[in-house]
Amino acid sequence: MTSSPNTPFRFRDLPPEIRNKVYRTLLCTFKPRPDPETPKKIETLLHYESAHDEIDTAILRTNKTTYREAYDVMIKTNRFVKVTSVRGLPVRLLLQSLWCPVVTSDKSAVERFRGHVLAIHLDCAAPYRPSPTNYHRMISEPCTLLILCRDLDIFCNAIMDGDAHVRSFSETVRININVGPVLDNLVSGRDPTSFEEFFSTTNQKKLLAPLRSILRGFKSIKVQGHVDHDLARTVQMEIEQDQWSDPQQILADFASAKEKGYTLFQQRKFGYGCLVWQDAAVDIDKIRASSSWPNLVKHANENFVPQLAALYFLIRLNIAHIKITEMQDLRQRYTAGIMAEDALKSATQSLQQDYWKEGFKHRPSVQHLAKLRYRFAMCIRLEGEPGSEDQALRHIEKALQFQPGDPAILKEKDNIMAWIQRGS
Repeated sequence: MTSSPNTPFRFRDLPPEIRNKVYRTLLCTFKPRPDPETPKKIETLLHYESAHDEIDTAILRTNKTTYREAYDVMIKTNRFVKVTSVRGLPVRLLLQSLWCPVVTSDKSAVERFRGHVLAIHLDCAAPYRPSPTNYHRMISEPCTLLILCRDLDIFCNAIMDGDAHVRSFSETVRININVGPVLDNLVSGRDPTSFEEFFSTTNQKKLLAPLRSILRGFKSIKVQGHVDHDLARTVQMEIEQDQWSDPQQILADFASAKEKGYTLFQQRKFGYGCLVWQDAAVDIDKIRASSSWPNLVKHANENFVPQLAALYFLIRLNIAHIKITEMQDLRQRYTAGIMAEDALKSATQSLQQDYWKEGFKHRPSVQHLAKLRYRFAMCIRLEGEPGSEDQALRHIEKALQFQPGDPAILKEKDNIMAWIQRGS
């Protein structure tokens, strides 16, 4: 029997498993997760990574029966997570820096959509103090986003970076995790049975797994909604645990990172070595700014802070060395200069009284102080800003006070003097 071309296709006559496959193809096809090793351009950090691919929601508008089937498949497969934050938290910056895929950042679209399986709200216990710069105001704007549950680990890792950007972030932020809000948002008359079954204790654990395995050191956590009471309490306790508690392991990890970077440097893999050092430096910044730090200092032996301070200072000096070398290439001079200057300023700041703990001041060797001043001078000269010649000269003369007669320092002084003469 041949079918007429004018005969409508009877979609609902297809077996349920075929219809579900169609729903998944139309409503659950998103881009693959971004490769974390892909180099990121500075301008890309100002925008969210889109999770969209070929999503077609037209099938949701066919009829009520198809809508219910398709909606169930869409929600249970994609497992959307609503993320909101208040003004003053750098959530935008944190998610963009790790390329966390976002389904939509359109607030009105997110608010209209009621099919999220988790809702995560980040509040701030301390009052918001607006930054004077437009950039910092932008990254601290409130966020209302929709992400996929598959990307919750990226979200959690981004939030764990908060202490590296905002002092005492983990101590001041409040995180409210609401499980199963889709059950509260079902349209009137809709049978909730299938969704209630979906939020079994087993699935609750799966949904919360990234949060409970990655988030640490946040002291104000609330897990509520359609969640087992004992599970909610366990998740709260796990997230409140200090992320860092073993001083000797911390020292061993960062000493290993320092040596790994040096090995890569010797192998002339300068970029990879620098990345290892940068990650280590950021992690030390996070530890010092985290809620774990006071307990670490209190319970560690007297060598912990001096040894960590020494590692940090040398790692920052090493980063500056790599970036100053990159500044020799005009194509890299601007971005490498920014990173070199940041590394040198961080190293200098770490020498301040009470920076690491009250009553302590890290005092490097004269050789390392000479390197700090020498690299400051070279960085300033390569940046070539008019009017900064005297600053470069002061740094190089200070380096010579620490290391009189050092050939490299003397050569750099000649370079700076030639720069001054060209400008006169």
